[in-house]
Amino acid sequence: MASIYLDHIVILLPHKDIVNPPKWLTDDFTITPGGVHAGGQTENKLIIFRDGSYIELIAFVNDDPKHRTGHRWGEKMFGIIDFALSSQDDADESYALLKDRLAKAEVGVKYERPEAGGRTRDDGQVLKWKVTVPAKPTLTGEAPFFCHDITPRDLRVPFSEESTSHPSGAFGVKGLKIYVLQERVGDLSKAYSAILDVNNGSLDSKVRRFEVRSLRSVEGKSGAVLSIQEPSEGERKRLVADRGVLLCDLEFWKFNSTEESSQTLGINLEYDVGRIIL
Repeated sequence: MASIYLDHIVILLPHKDIVNPPKWLTDDFTITPGGVHAGGQTENKLIIFRDGSYIELIAFVNDDPKHRTGHRWGEKMFGIIDFALSSQDDADESYALLKDRLAKAEVGVKYERPEAGGRTRDDGQVLKWKVTVPAKPTLTGEAPFFCHDITPRDLRVPFSEESTSHPSGAFGVKGLKIYVLQERVGDLSKAYSAILDVNNGSLDSKVRRFEVRSLRSVEGKSGAVLSIQEPSEGERKRLVADRGVLLCDLEFWKFNSTEESSQTLGINLEYDVGRIIL
């Protein structure tokens, strides 16, 4: 099987922030045009990194409630809502292997069969792909979905020096925390081992960490770390009790003139997307 890599992370925003990205985004990131997805419910723009991953900034068109109806993200609040993996396999081959690994792991997490998706870019280019999403009762965001391109990936993720050069110096995703209920940590950790086709992740103070490779190598950078854990206190604990899952603490690898460091895009509570923590 081809190696699995981090494809993208999804951030849901008000539609106005897609049409005219706010200063807190444009001060730190180069925004790449996206388009309207098939069906016309959602529109996106991208933040593309040198490691091949990207942030998908997405909104329901005109914030119209009817566009949320029946959509897998229709009940989600603004903030980080989901994340995707991919591989060099095609979608159907990847699904067959994934299904087999999860069955052997006996963890109760299953995936739906790949479904066709797509969008039309602002320049009229039509993109096609297949997505493979976790089946219920797994909550959206508890486990990653898969995105496999039918049309060339470079059309979906237009990689260039311009698109991957950011004012902040960010060049890749370093980490994401997945907060869940305490009783879900163990089962999800076993599921992630099967999903990623790796041994159990590292365990430290009840936090299970899994490193996911990048599509493109960047000198001095390792993979992105997905951390599965129970929130210890405060508002995060309340939100997880209410929603079942909370994705936050999205951290980036960052270049500056003489050293490498990281910065965290603080997306937590109800809608705190604008805070950058250095």
